[in-house]
Amino acid sequence: MKHKSRFYRDYGDTCSFNVKLHTSDLFIRADKNLKEEAFGILKKVRGELEDYIAGRDEFLHSLNPVDPDGNEPQIVSEMLIASSTAGVGPMAAVAGAIAEKVGAELLNFTDEVIVENGGDIWLKLNQPAVIGIYAKNIYFKDNIGIKIDPDKTPCSVCTSSSKLGHSISFGKADSVTIIGKKGALADAAATAVCNMVQSRDNIEDALNFAVSIDGVSGCIIILNEILAVKGDIELVPL
Repeated sequence: MKHKSRFYRDYGDTCSFNVKLHTSDLFIRADKNLKEEAFGILKKVRGELEDYIAGRDEFLHSLNPVDPDGNEPQIVSEMLIASSTAGVGPMAAVAGAIAEKVGAELLNFTDEVIVENGGDIWLKLNQPAVIGIYAKNIYFKDNIGIKIDPDKTPCSVCTSSSKLGHSISFGKADSVTIIGKKGALADAAATAVCNMVQSRDNIEDALNFAVSIDGVSGCIIILNEILAVKGDIELVPL
């Protein structure tokens, strides 16, 4: 997903700003400019994560779930649970987890907030919004949106792709988008489902797996000319 040409540009009278720290590059919308507050939250969250990784190398590099050791901070615990549920490595949940942590803490200063972190989004809305799906695909490029109603937020919308981004993917899908309650879970599930899609023959099983996960409300898979949807999702044209 790309924030520069999606729902952010027309979303009411909210204020938008960027917050960057090392590899985290957040695009945020809120009732007012909370850049200083967001930076402080991001610095704290990343610090907890980096301190943990420094003492446990397998957490950073494993492509499979790893067991908790009892010393993990909350963000790490959520990533471990999400990776175990989805069957992927813990770092597959990192972008969604950070987006949620920053967004949830910003609600102390604003009534609604949208945090986008590398294409993974966490939202708490007071009015409907539309998120555009960006896929490197000639059939569904810049023309598919997801309508998010306020009463279904807070929620996370996370996307994995075999063709875009720096994350490791073992699948062939142009994009897999997951809507879920938790950022870490939605991010990990998107990676897992994307890994499952090797051809059109895998799509139905991948959709069924996605919505079988407790906390996932919907899944969208784009593969070549195929757009497959399952769950509580309202698609709209862009």
